[in-house]
Amino acid sequence: MAKNLRRGIIGTAVVALLAAGFTVTSAGAASAITRMGCVSHTLNLVSSSTTCWGNAGYASVTLNGVYSIISGNNAGYVQGSKSLFVSFPKYVSASIATQTISGIKID
Repeated sequence: MAKNLRRGIIGTAVVALLAAGFTVTSAGAASAITRMGCVSHTLNLVSSSTTCWGNAGYASVTLNGVYSIISGNNAGYVQGSKSLFVSFPKYVSASIATQTISGIKID
């Protein structure tokens, strides 16, 4: 009886670990946003050190002195200092008060 109970507990634990591993793996694939060279279709966050982003996903960043957003063919939002939350559609350019950007989301 004790052997069967132990097998059942071990089997349940293995199934739980496999399920947890699958969840972690699938969650990791969701964030494919990447920094890339600046071109007309990238999300360009303009500052003295302009950075450009592409692909869908979310990235936690620290980008100082951003004063303009050029969305390219991307829609999403940026968030940052001074309670900043700017949602943007595709193909827009917007000036903002100089900010430190802490998060980027591209749909």
